[in-house]
Amino acid sequence: MTPILSAWTRRSKLEDQFADTCRKRVLVVEDELMIGEIAAEALEEAGFAVFSAASAEEAAVILAHEAVDVLFTDINLGGGDGCDLANKALEAQPSLSVVFASGRSRRCHGNRVPTEAAFLAKPYRLSDMISEVDRAVRGTAYQ
Repeated sequence: MTPILSAWTRRSKLEDQFADTCRKRVLVVEDELMIGEIAAEALEEAGFAVFSAASAEEAAVILAHEAVDVLFTDINLGGGDGCDLANKALEAQPSLSVVFASGRSRRCHGNRVPTEAAFLAKPYRLSDMISEVDRAVRGTAYQ
């Protein structure tokens, strides 16, 4: 049974537009397509507006045309590097927060990943990813 919404319970078009503009924007960069799709879907379900890229090059194009709040990137991208991408993105969008992910330990990446940066080791729980992105949105993650 579908409930019937009255004018008193239905959201107005203005409220719908306001909700869309208030959604925080996340760019997910992952060269493993299934992982990227699952991460993007989980973030969308958590209420974020999500852009997806399968490479550092594709992400750079998106970042050139879209302002995002959080860059969630794999470090080891086929043909590219998430750390380099993050540095370039921060130059263009200084208020951007970054969350790194990798199948290798943080120590394997040496000084390339700042100690204060959010880092998720793969495989990660989707709830942990959402928590890190949410922390980044609130400004308590690496910028």
